[in-house]
Amino acid sequence: MSGGQAQERRKTSFLHGGRARARPLQLVDPATFTPHFSWKKSGGNSAGGESVWCERISLSEIAEKTGTPTYVYSQAAIGGAYNELVTGLGALPHTLCFAVKSNGSLAILKYLAGLGSGFDIVSGGELQHLQRIGVAGKRIVFSGVGKTREEMREALRYRATGRDGARGILLFNIESEAELAALLEESAREQRRGAAVPAVSIRVNPDVQAGGHPHISTGRHEHKFGLDWEQARRLYLAHRDSRDIQWRGISVHIGSQIVALSPFQRALRRLAEYVSELRGAGIPLKYLDFGGGLGVRYTNEKVPARKDYARMVAQAIRPLRLHLLLEPGRTIIGPTRGYRGPRL
Repeated sequence: MSGGQAQERRKTSFLHGGRARARPLQLVDPATFTPHFSWKKSGGNSAGGESVWCERISLSEIAEKTGTPTYVYSQAAIGGAYNELVTGLGALPHTLCFAVKSNGSLAILKYLAGLGSGFDIVSGGELQHLQRIGVAGKRIVFSGVGKTREEMREALRYRATGRDGARGILLFNIESEAELAALLEESAREQRRGAAVPAVSIRVNPDVQAGGHPHISTGRHEHKFGLDWEQARRLYLAHRDSRDIQWRGISVHIGSQIVALSPFQRALRRLAEYVSELRGAGIPLKYLDFGGGLGVRYTNEKVPARKDYARMVAQAIRPLRLHLLLEPGRTIIGPTRGYRGPRL
């Protein structure tokens, strides 16, 4: 498609079933607001033709070499998004743990690891990805509701390819009492084989309504993710002297594609109360694990700047004197990709 045709399409309303919709929809061109993607004049003899470029490369040229369909990611956009979050967090002790579920490309994971990123995983397969590129266990957090015993054992035994040192990962995020019981058993068994006592946190459901689509909202009591505070508090107290786990954190994730800061602020206020209760009960924590959730622009969404989001999180957590584990995914990878399909 030429640039002129593309511009014309952006002005054209959809027709639905042969009739115009009551509220005409307009096509939105992501190349006009996606960092490091843009329309540029094409080479060759086509008069006035344009094509989409990623950084200094035409997607059409890439498609000619690789075939279609093909996805192209901007390294500059990924690095820029990552560094905006780092800048916003400032001097707060933190580790950004990229959510591997948002993109498991080994090249992208390796690039983020080179920037200093940690990683948030939800499966044994993702753990194997990180092992393959040499990510140290101390930079891995294991979340998710569906951990199997085999996956727990793999994480307890984890050692990156080509690395020496202690086995295991930084933190397990527990989402149910049954999962905790399984981890206790697996940990006791692995300790007899020389494994370390795992660091554990509980994912608490703060009952906060977040934006985004209802199917990707996870912070209300009716959702299957995490434990409500009364259940979580009981487990923290019941296992504070356990030989098979050590409480090191508290975790929350309220959803995805959230385009306002207020839901995050409400969740953080509740987390501060929970941390205070646990400290009062003699349970010292080191980490506050705060799931990502910040949205991206797809059409006309008004999304807070990453730096503003990070500053807000840092301001809320700084008085707690905890190390932040922040788990961005979509906000880093979503606005960095271009797609080149076959010519129809």
